[in-house]
Amino acid sequence: MPHGRSRPASASPRSAPRRTKSRKVTHLHGLVSSALERIGVRPGSTILVGLSGGPDSVALLHVLEGLQSTFDFGLTAAHLNHGLRGAESSRDETFVRKLCFQYGVDLTVERAKGLARSMSNLEERARQQRHRFLNRVADRIGADYIALAHHADDQAETLLMRLLRGAGAAGLAAMSESGPARIVRPLLTARRSAIVDYLHAIDAEWVTDSSNLTPDLFRNKLRLELMPMLERDYAPGLTYRLTELADEMRGLDRFIAILAQASVKKRLDGSRLSIAGFRDHDPIFATAILREYLRGHLGDLRRISRAHLSAILELCRSSQPSSSTNLPGGWSARREYDSLIIESTHRIKSRPYTMKLKQSGRSLLQMNGFRFVAKRYTHGDKNTPVVEELTKMEAMFDAIALKKGLMVRSMNHGDRIEPLGMSGSRKVQDIFVDRKLPRTLREHWPLVTDGDVIVWIPGMVRSRHALVTSDTTKIQYLQALPPPRVEETSVA
Repeated sequence: MPHGRSRPASASPRSAPRRTKSRKVTHLHGLVSSALERIGVRPGSTILVGLSGGPDSVALLHVLEGLQSTFDFGLTAAHLNHGLRGAESSRDETFVRKLCFQYGVDLTVERAKGLARSMSNLEERARQQRHRFLNRVADRIGADYIALAHHADDQAETLLMRLLRGAGAAGLAAMSESGPARIVRPLLTARRSAIVDYLHAIDAEWVTDSSNLTPDLFRNKLRLELMPMLERDYAPGLTYRLTELADEMRGLDRFIAILAQASVKKRLDGSRLSIAGFRDHDPIFATAILREYLRGHLGDLRRISRAHLSAILELCRSSQPSSSTNLPGGWSARREYDSLIIESTHRIKSRPYTMKLKQSGRSLLQMNGFRFVAKRYTHGDKNTPVVEELTKMEAMFDAIALKKGLMVRSMNHGDRIEPLGMSGSRKVQDIFVDRKLPRTLREHWPLVTDGDVIVWIPGMVRSRHALVTSDTTKIQYLQALPPPRVEETSVA
């Protein structure tokens, strides 16, 4: 594709585009200058411009170059060559190199790897790679801001696109002038037409990305067909009204987020979110709490849809104490009674284990971090613990009545125990549920056995097997010490 505007062949590569004081130039300079003031760009800071070579990023570079002395910031640029358009991609790289050389602006160029046109969701993958590249460059050079060239038409298109896809209030807030992190968008209040008028006024060149001219992609179809038709036939001035709506939704979202963040702070216990009382909360505010909790774990909510949030809210408000729902990116939201936990679905499950316990001394279970302290006593010794004073993490056995010696193992399907004080037996799984043991702890919770007989579930149930009586001569004492993360549970 040719440049959007061509310079005479005799022009020197070092000569800057002709400056004018036309209304079109001062208009765009004024918009960007006001944006930089609102953003609060600090004197002496460095701005890194994401430079594609298209009209928007080229205009942004030109305007920022003209405002450097006013705001006293350093200016640099970065270009990622995705390599998806063959010779056209190479042409873009050559163009931005010449442009930055012309202005004496430092430029970092990198060629993307691992992208192919056949990939699903190629546009999103390329965007993610571009953002990682810009952040990497900003880290290396110590840039304070990463300036992107999104403008008012982009904002309107983003809002309409999200509306059509079923976004909620937060999604309709669309883009902001500042954030997330060090990203800034100084052109966000400028119309596309004003940007092009500015480039013509200063006689500047740019390049055209041919992939933006085909209606194959949803955003292109919306930009090339739907928005013009709506503006022409149904709602003149729609772009401005959509950008105003985005501003209003962003302010509303910011206000609710502040309240939700305060609630998350009160409800957070380590990595767990207390969901006590969620049924009494207004669904909109409860969803806002969940959004802030998710944001804290996932970093951003780009792949979290309204449907995902609804599923998590239903999880929190349902009568089922234990259930989960999958989230994008290999994550899941899991409820454990009155707590919500966000965790990776790639968590490696513990392998079954069995270990013989020492009669005296310490034994460590590598699989789950439990430690067992064992001691032997002769009945009547003054140091012998009193059975009635034992905690739920301590147990004593008639050592002579133990047939095989104490072992510890993980749960097997169908395990049963004969609880002290009851007739018959109970399933271990049912005891775990009754005691509200989190599902993630059940598969490796230690069961103390004598051969095939379960004699003790630490923290929960002692069996009728090998009880200490007046006839007992040798006593086996055992204490279970859980790891810190398990000590937080009510059973431990």
